[in-house]
Amino acid sequence: MDDRTLVQGLLQKDKTSEEYFFQNYRPRLYRIATFILGFNDPEAEDVVQETFLVAIQELPKFEFRSTFLHWLRRICVYRCYERIRQRKRQVVNLDEDIEKFALQGALSKADENTEKEEQTALLQILKTEKQGMGEKCRELLDLRDVQGKSYAELSKHLKVAIGTVMSRLARCKEALKQKVLKAAGKRGLWNA
Repeated sequence: MDDRTLVQGLLQKDKTSEEYFFQNYRPRLYRIATFILGFNDPEAEDVVQETFLVAIQELPKFEFRSTFLHWLRRICVYRCYERIRQRKRQVVNLDEDIEKFALQGALSKADENTEKEEQTALLQILKTEKQGMGEKCRELLDLRDVQGKSYAELSKHLKVAIGTVMSRLARCKEALKQKVLKAAGKRGLWNA
């Protein structure tokens, strides 16, 4: 089916055109999404679905200045990079939350001896809770926070896309933060 026939069929809500559209372009767009986001990234399928939704909405504006596939690819690539930008913002926010947590915990006690004891206890909780996490999260957190590896180095070491590294790291940090807050609250060190 050529581009003009396909677009006209989609605009007229022709079932054959719609089926051809989804069946023919889904695998191609999925390959693009996994190439950019990383193999088996759980958001790759979401990006493909978003690409279809945007394409259907914007279809009346398609001017045939490029091939239909090229136009879909551009939408898909844009959606992928938008996901990566969102992940970067999440990582920055989590880093800020952890810094606030540490700062508030440190400033909450006026007595220096109590403060040192509390910091020691919090560090012990952090180490204990970190040990209770899965091996992949522990390794990722150690590589990033202890060894100071960059996202690019982590990507190369783990053999996954940078976006995948960023999302995994964000999930691991959030999980660790929640575990530390809960454990510290139980010991009366932190009021969440």
